[in-house]
Amino acid sequence: MILVTGANGQVGRAIIKALLSKGEQIRAFVFRNEHVQEIKKLGEMDVAVGDMLNQEDLDRAFAGVNRVYHICSAINPDEVLIGEMVITAARKANVKHFVFHSVLHSVLQEMPHHQKKLIVEQLVVDSGIPYTIVQPTVFMQNIFESWNSIVEKGIFVQKFFTTPNTRMCLVDLDDVAEAAATILTSNDHFNASYEFSGSENLSLQDMVEVMALCLNREIEVETLSDEMLSSQLRRFGADDYRVNTLLKMFHHYNEHGFYGNSNILKWMIGRKPNDFITFFKRALEASK
Repeated sequence: MILVTGANGQVGRAIIKALLSKGEQIRAFVFRNEHVQEIKKLGEMDVAVGDMLNQEDLDRAFAGVNRVYHICSAINPDEVLIGEMVITAARKANVKHFVFHSVLHSVLQEMPHHQKKLIVEQLVVDSGIPYTIVQPTVFMQNIFESWNSIVEKGIFVQKFFTTPNTRMCLVDLDDVAEAAATILTSNDHFNASYEFSGSENLSLQDMVEVMALCLNREIEVETLSDEMLSSQLRRFGADDYRVNTLLKMFHHYNEHGFYGNSNILKWMIGRKPNDFITFFKRALEASK
């Protein structure tokens, strides 16, 4: 059985769908009871409910599991502690393969969440459990936060690009999930770290041109100020750590770009990773 932690987030759900398509037995670890029926809409699976900061909950979730894909919630101040506790549960359960969902270029230590990911990577490597570390770049799916505005008003609200020179390598989450399912159902990827990037290092203009072509309309761009973003995040309950970490991330990406190389993902999935226009057309068709 394969355990997926953080199962009800967008990454967890994508990984589960990819595994179910391969006929794998899944246990999803979710935080709230109300998530059980929601996650079961994806297909037949076992569901464990609990808190990743509760060792007993983790031990119950890991019982009888032989492989795990560990996802910590985004920008979590307790990620290192959670990593320690999850590895403890994995050891108790004699897990045969531990896959950790990290981040592309975790060595970039100006960003607190990259710092924490890198520390957990070291814990995973030192755990003695056969492991794979997955390091994906920013997901194309993040534009869904502005999707209604793009499609209905022709306005792309974003924060990643504040200069014409900023370029970022985006990746389709479905490609990452396909690769993750391959990793989890094979013994060929033990003790490896894989960078997963899409096939393009995109500028804001590149993205706008794709949107305009697919929607047959002009696209305007609205870039949120730090104050506007902070206010929005706090309305959704974000604390100081999460707000400040996200701002540091955006500042770093905008100043330095966030470049990646798609060769490893291409090798993993046996084809060129989806480009942005392929992703956008698929998302547009799915929304109709």
